[in-house]
Amino acid sequence: MKGPFMAACALCSSRDVLPLIDFGRQPIAHNYLTHPLQDEYTHPFELGYCSRCGLIFIIDPICADLLYEDYFTLSAWKHQPHIPRLIQMIEEAGVSKAARILEVGSNDGSFLAELKERGYQNLVGIEPANDAVEAARGRGVKTIQGFLNSQSCLKFQECYGTCDLLISRQMLEHVVDLQEFMNCLQSVLTPGGIVVIEVPDFRGNLVNLDYTVWEEHCNYFTVDSLTQLMAFSGVEILHSESAIFSGETLTIIGRYTGKIIRPDFAGSIDMHRDRIVTYRDQWPAFRSKFAAYLQSHKDKGENIAIYGAGARLCSLVNFTDIGRYIECVVDDQAEKQGLFLPGSKLPIVPSHALNESAIDLCLLAVNTECEEMVLAKHSEYLDRGGSFVSVLPPSERLPGFWKTLIGDANAG
Repeated sequence: MKGPFMAACALCSSRDVLPLIDFGRQPIAHNYLTHPLQDEYTHPFELGYCSRCGLIFIIDPICADLLYEDYFTLSAWKHQPHIPRLIQMIEEAGVSKAARILEVGSNDGSFLAELKERGYQNLVGIEPANDAVEAARGRGVKTIQGFLNSQSCLKFQECYGTCDLLISRQMLEHVVDLQEFMNCLQSVLTPGGIVVIEVPDFRGNLVNLDYTVWEEHCNYFTVDSLTQLMAFSGVEILHSESAIFSGETLTIIGRYTGKIIRPDFAGSIDMHRDRIVTYRDQWPAFRSKFAAYLQSHKDKGENIAIYGAGARLCSLVNFTDIGRYIECVVDDQAEKQGLFLPGSKLPIVPSHALNESAIDLCLLAVNTECEEMVLAKHSEYLDRGGSFVSVLPPSERLPGFWKTLIGDANAG
């Protein structure tokens, strides 16, 4: 790896931060365009790696105010089959129905509403996005509007005191200032309180050569780096497990002890370092082979589309520059139809275009947990001779070139 950046690690403040992959200037993945000639904001996108604590993070993240004033994507739009298990974990941790519960980054309040149905009553969310806050309050979920910071924590404390359970689901990866997150956690939690943290599991990216990172996710955690963050916060890990959701997701449950420790994960970090070097070194080959794969289908006169206009797909298209091979992006979310994908400017159309546009190959860009539902919905397209090939790990439907690269990477 090259020499260190001047930037400090977002988790441990080390200056031993090394460059990983520079994807160049990229648009904001959820800022869909209303016209293909519309100007759009772009920002440098480079991943760095802290060789001291193992965290991977964006070196120069975009200002949060620019990203989250209106978020566009609401939790209720997503199929989340792991929710029942998550609630079971909370119940098994002994959280009483009378517990004061705070979810930070609560989006549209969907998860708090699920907890309410299970008998939990003292529920509050903190959420910055206007559209998400409006949706949460519309379903009767108390929500403090704002980012998680000293001001929003003070407002929570003034109204509700401290919390017995703090939940952070798919939020911590968005936080630029991890030290502020740790300070907030310590200020709002009752001693002995329970912490539930859910983040994307970057180990899956390393194993599956998954380059679908995007600008909202400033931090990319493995179980080791997340355990370190909890230890720095005075939280003892009680349990951790992974699930298939939006790639792979990692959930930990911990108890707030207030005892700050500095764990030593040198051995496991060295192991991850080897995987991270492979992840970096395989990127040029991945990009080249992906283009060659699509070109081979175009050479046969085939029309190619993409199914799913999410952030992971947007980044993949822009990073690999495969938009020139694609006719359109189909998506069943009505709010996205008629818009254009950031960067590539590909049109987003209803899924009946698969048949109307005579699509031969469709790149399946939905989360693995949703693939079977999509295939069942489009039996007519399959019967006509169309085919789906996934482009989002950890799917088993990845194209052959990708599986070969994964095999070579993990054999090394």
